[in-house]
Amino acid sequence: MKNRTLVSAMCLFLAFLAVFVEAATAQNSKLATVNSNFISSTRSGTMSVAQVNQLIRKKFGNSVSPTAQALDLYKVNYRSQDERNRPVVLSGLVVLPRGGAPNGLVIFNHGTIVNSAFAPSRFTGKSNDSEAQMATLAFASGGYAVAMPDYLGLGDNKGAHPYPLGAINSRSAVDIIEPARALAKRQNTEVGSRLFVSGYSEGGAVAMWTVRDLEQKSGAIYDVSAAAPASGPYDLSDTTRKWLLASPTDQQEFVIRLYLTSYMAYYFHKSSGVKLTDYFKPAMAFTISQAFKGNISDENIIKRLALAGILLREKNSLENAITTRYKTALETLDTSEPAIREMQKSDCYDWSPRTKMLLISLKGDKVVDPANTEKTMQTMRRRGVSNDTLRQYVIKDTSLNHLTAVAPALAQARRFFDGGFANID
Repeated sequence: MKNRTLVSAMCLFLAFLAVFVEAATAQNSKLATVNSNFISSTRSGTMSVAQVNQLIRKKFGNSVSPTAQALDLYKVNYRSQDERNRPVVLSGLVVLPRGGAPNGLVIFNHGTIVNSAFAPSRFTGKSNDSEAQMATLAFASGGYAVAMPDYLGLGDNKGAHPYPLGAINSRSAVDIIEPARALAKRQNTEVGSRLFVSGYSEGGAVAMWTVRDLEQKSGAIYDVSAAAPASGPYDLSDTTRKWLLASPTDQQEFVIRLYLTSYMAYYFHKSSGVKLTDYFKPAMAFTISQAFKGNISDENIIKRLALAGILLREKNSLENAITTRYKTALETLDTSEPAIREMQKSDCYDWSPRTKMLLISLKGDKVVDPANTEKTMQTMRRRGVSNDTLRQYVIKDTSLNHLTAVAPALAQARRFFDGGFANID
């Protein structure tokens, strides 16, 4: 009788334990969902095989091979943090090849834009010459899934965009990795385990910071197989600062310097309440305040700044547009000035990556000084980063400029991801 009672008690205990374990597992599953960065997704477009291959021929010629897969485009919303570590919801684009992406996931970081109409999440597959389109063609056509963050202050996020601060913007790139893979799983799309990182211009520096951040994280999902930052301002506080102060050779170079300096000042104005008149002389400060707060294209912003420069007789000289106080701060690297201090914090050339990395640059680039890449290479070599880990590829075609070099840069990044250093021209 005692034995029968003991057996009954044991059976009851095991049944209770099974129920408890099942409940705990369910609760953990719920917690995993709650703690996930992924919030939602919406399919925003589809690109047919014929459409993709037609655009590849038009944009890349023979440097990117044609595809046999249609592509589905998704706008995603996910959790991240802003520059003050406050929770925010960001948007981005995830591209999934139909039939799977055996080569893995590419995180691509876009270059400088002001108007969110050209943010990656707004790309629906219709040709628009955006970097989102170019990255889709370059990588998704080759059996890679692609995820592209919009960044803080762009896409759905209405805050100020931290331009050009890669140390801040890289968070949006790191935090889109898990949502991209979660989305692929929901769509029953197999994505290979490998992870790649690239980016162009502002996005080149964001890509560099993304790799640096990922190398500090644990978990196989964050292990980077290879990275290809392209034409990035890796050294903001020295190389880029000196380039801003250098005398431009023509009005185009002057306006580019004015545009980039204005964008940076506008961020600190919006995020920290710094007066634009602390950076620019009153008439130019007014022009900047009107140009950047409106929903107008980057091209029209540049045109407004150019016209203001002519009317104000600034003679293609940035020092005629900025205040004496700010000019002195730039010349002396005065880190009590918020813009200078944050530029220095976002320098990303003096470190030792473990990830295999190809630095791509354009010879004679008039927008991002190639000296950024040269200094990065030299510094990393001095730190002991060998040829097995780090190499440089220089685009030498003098007919190209910063905008038209996007295609050859991404083509080389794709070749590198496909076959490593041995596959580079």
